[in-house]
Amino acid sequence: MVATYPSTSNNVDTSAQAAVLDDKDSTYSLLYFDTVGIAGPIRNILSLAGAQWTQLYPQDWENEDKLDKTSTLFEVMPVLYVHSKDGSQTVAIAECKSIELYLSEKYNLLGRNSYEKTLVRSFVSSTSSLWDDFISTVVNLKASAEVKQDQIVEYMTKKVPNWIRIHEQHLKANGLNGHYVGDTISLADLRAAALVDKILLFPSAANLITPETAPGLLKIKQVIDSDPKIIQWRESELFKSLRPTRALPQLPRAPGIKLNDRQGNKTGGV
Repeated sequence: MVATYPSTSNNVDTSAQAAVLDDKDSTYSLLYFDTVGIAGPIRNILSLAGAQWTQLYPQDWENEDKLDKTSTLFEVMPVLYVHSKDGSQTVAIAECKSIELYLSEKYNLLGRNSYEKTLVRSFVSSTSSLWDDFISTVVNLKASAEVKQDQIVEYMTKKVPNWIRIHEQHLKANGLNGHYVGDTISLADLRAAALVDKILLFPSAANLITPETAPGLLKIKQVIDSDPKIIQWRESELFKSLRPTRALPQLPRAPGIKLNDRQGNKTGGV
């Protein structure tokens, strides 16, 4: 059986859990692979916020006993464990998008008001859809290498150019200032920059994302890449120990890494 959230029925008081999530002094443990993967924006948010957090790795994710998987809420990662300042309480947040939205709301990366928050969420949703499409039609597709290659070609020749075309118009409307909304980094910027990094791994992307075809997206990437807190994060031993993909050999583990204790990580792993 998977780990489940505590019951909230019958008017159960959840104010204690809410207090943990709302407290600016809470600390975090992030359970995910030793890769950049889909946790890239989450780690970037934690870095921009100056949050205190620990990286947790699964003990053996693919083991047939499934103890790592069933210790999570949906048998998937990432999972963010939020610890109260005194360490007495831990609240788990499952699913990448939910984690991103929680942290972005907490650390003011969603916009200044309800209008800006709606815009940011819209851009995030659009970008996330393109990435999710790649995961479902290529990465997780149970098919031959030939079929997968056909899917990649369609993705890179039709879907990515369409996303670039549309988003560049929105970025131009905001003045090509390196941001989707306003003048500061938002979750929309972080999501787009992460996707651009993924797209640029493909050789065919060299002609897709250029200063002529995607000035707005490249400006976003430049702004994020040059942020002092992002630079500091990328110079850390942990970041340098992350693999671009699980297909590559593991790198030496960085100091401070802990493992999933498979019991809710209430003490931040083992």
